Amino acid sequence: MRRAPGRDFGLRGFVVARALSRAGDAVFPIGLAAAMVQQDFGASGIGVVMGASLAPVVLLLPFGGVILDHFDTRTPMVVADVVRTVLQGLLAVLLLTGRPSLWQILVLSLGSGAAQAFFQPGVAGMLRQLAPERLRQANATIRTVESVVSLAAPALAGVVIAVTDAAVVIVLDACTFAASAWLIARIRLKSTDPVETMPRVWKELREGWDEFTARPWLWSVVSVFSLFGLVVFGPFDVLKAIVLIDRFGAAAYAWLMSAFSLGAVLGGLLALWTAPGRPLRTGLLALLGFAPLPVVISFDLPVATVAAAMVAGGAANAYWAVVWATSVQSHAPPHALSRIHAYDVIGSIGLMPAGRALTGAATAWTGAATVLLTSSAALLVGCAALLLVPAVRTLPAVQQPRGRSDPVKPTAGTRQARET
Repeated sequence: MRRAPGRDFGLRGFVVARALSRAGDAVFPIGLAAAMVQQDFGASGIGVVMGASLAPVVLLLPFGGVILDHFDTRTPMVVADVVRTVLQGLLAVLLLTGRPSLWQILVLSLGSGAAQAFFQPGVAGMLRQLAPERLRQANATIRTVESVVSLAAPALAGVVIAVTDAAVVIVLDACTFAASAWLIARIRLKSTDPVETMPRVWKELREGWDEFTARPWLWSVVSVFSLFGLVVFGPFDVLKAIVLIDRFGAAAYAWLMSAFSLGAVLGGLLALWTAPGRPLRTGLLALLGFAPLPVVISFDLPVATVAAAMVAGGAANAYWAVVWATSVQSHAPPHALSRIHAYDVIGSIGLMPAGRALTGAATAWTGAATVLLTSSAALLVGCAALLLVPAVRTLPAVQQPRGRSDPVKPTAGTRQARET
């Protein structure tokens, strides 16, 4: 009988740590926005702060990948969580004891984003070490748990704000980082030799990029999803809120977002129960289930129809996320996994801020319905294009023995290739 991922203590602790972090990520924007509104910060100030944490993530992720590939994966992740605990705690204190300056909030937000850049690339490597033979199950478990948390955390934030102060939500966010640091610190990974040299940053960045570009299935998917951030997910993130709140009201919109999270739970469970032989092909076909969602939102359809599309879209998105993460973790070389994951994340989110920022102008020019219909069409075209790429369509579920066409060479400064 196949062992469930939760039976392993280290993996179970990591799943709980990720769930706590996801809960903090879900409530932090709510608490920060509410606290800044309570203290009469304008919409422009709130917008600048809410977007401030993304810039250092994009800029510093490759360097975070180098650090996490070079040193023990766990230690930089724990340090990053501790730093975020301190920064979020300080932000909460400033908000609870007075009205901080905008620059103070901005600096703390930038610091938190910088810390995230030295945490996020290690997620893939940590799972690779904790569940090398159960990556799909582990990814599906994490995705499902995070989706369940996404259903409950915003409601908890609303209760906290109603009975106490919005800044208390940020205190809770700091606590989730502290708990995550404690859980990850307790995880025991395979012993490694101590690192005696500092990483040669630019050389290792280049080596990571070479590993990334040497795999057509990897760079082709990331390239297309970078465009998806610009024309699909970026506009969708903005317009779904505007259109649905205007049509059905804020309360109904909250329920519809819960329906999307419910779909994500179902998609995670489906990924847990299935083992496709060609995961990227199956995942892209599943992702087509997201395409009707922008179309449904663009038309004046009943709320029940929109809810059904939300469930289907959430399930499709979650299923794809699991098979993609598992494929990267299974096929990328262990010694460069954190750097490859960093390039993957940068490619996936790099154009999303531009997509969000340009949505207003595009909507004013063509209308919200046209933008949403274009998003659906772009998703269909992009998935079809990827399915025409042999390396994507035929990628197996299990890494095959490396041949001459797969030039992977361990670097001198990376010991994880020899340890996993």
